[in-house]
Amino acid sequence: MTDNPSGSDAEPNTPNDPSRNPVHRVDGGDEPRHPSELPSRTSEVKRQWRDRSRRSRTSAQRLASRPQVDARRTEAALEELAGVKAVCTYLSRSPEPDTLELARGLVAAGTRVLAPVLTDGRGHGLGHPAWAWFTPEDVRPGLWSIPEPCGPLLPADSIKQCDVILCSALWVDRRGYRVGVGGGWYDRVLEDRRTGAPVWAVVDDCEIVDEVPRQPWDLPVDAAFTQTGLHPLG
Repeated sequence: MTDNPSGSDAEPNTPNDPSRNPVHRVDGGDEPRHPSELPSRTSEVKRQWRDRSRRSRTSAQRLASRPQVDARRTEAALEELAGVKAVCTYLSRSPEPDTLELARGLVAAGTRVLAPVLTDGRGHGLGHPAWAWFTPEDVRPGLWSIPEPCGPLLPADSIKQCDVILCSALWVDRRGYRVGVGGGWYDRVLEDRRTGAPVWAVVDDCEIVDEVPRQPWDLPVDAAFTQTGLHPLG
């Protein structure tokens, strides 16, 4: 697994790597400060990491290998989650790691799957977190063409019914902090999960890095699930 967030062959400690460049103190002190201590700077650094993820995930090499990588992750996840009663997962869109096949496989195995709902079914955003139970034959495109289940809307705290939560991520570090697509949706809903329910970020092996920028409200995940299986973090 590479610690280079660019996803390229560049040296990981080049000036373009935000994880390797501390932000110096603005009060004149000599000790450097990590970007996470400067909220405005952290937002910009996270944007850079998102840009790097977009370029990496849409590269010809990553797109060509995506079906094989996803198939390996789905197989490993179905084995890891065998016997779990209820799983919460996002429903993916390209070029994200695929979770639709996983959701279908879980339902076929008798596991209930809770998924985010972002619209009212008529193209209007809800403006608040909501869920519905997933059934493979009853899915519609939501905001930004993100798939969502069409079932009855459930409130944010319905996540308490789930034994394991799979969340999206662009990068995740060894402490469990993640860079998501922005907006803080998962950071809000994860506060409602049942005590002890683990949270796994769905990424590729190359997206586990030493450290990502974080903000005070960011919540760590417990593990990363990649094509090589479950990787505990923290």
